Amino acid sequence: MEGPDISYKFHITNALTSFRFLAALLFFYSFLNDLFLTSVIIFALALITDAVDGYIARKLDATSDIGAYLDVTADFILIVTCFLAYIIRGWYDPLILLLIIAMFVLFVATSGLKKPVYDPMGKYLGAYLMLMVFISLLFPEPFIREILVGVLVIICLASVISRFSLFLHKNKDL
Repeated sequence: MEGPDISYKFHITNALTSFRFLAALLFFYSFLNDLFLTSVIIFALALITDAVDGYIARKLDATSDIGAYLDVTADFILIVTCFLAYIIRGWYDPLILLLIIAMFVLFVATSGLKKPVYDPMGKYLGAYLMLMVFISLLFPEPFIREILVGVLVIICLASVISRFSLFLHKNKDL
């Protein structure tokens, strides 16, 4: 009886996480077709599923390394797709996508080490990117986007410095 119950727990959290993959496509379509209210609703639902799937996984004791990577990947795909739509519209410079991808690669590279480097700034970076997408939708003025980019650069620099210092600290004993 234990097997199906455990499987069911993981299906709930994985379904919620998987919604963000679908939300990325729906957002892309709706945003580029001037359905801005629909874009806001889709993104808000994606944010809710991001919060809820983690909460449910912890409550049901259905956490796993694979689930954590699936969650991060879903967030990454959603964020990249949103910024790609913004770039197509001319809202952001294409270089912002390179910065986001570089930060994700840094996360994956340092998470796959023998001693993974947990960087609390990385979690803040992901949350900030989600917030940045949402604020950009609600307040589409160029001045607001410039401020958002400036804060993003500062958070990215803080994350790189934090990861590097944690990496050095963890590996000085090797």
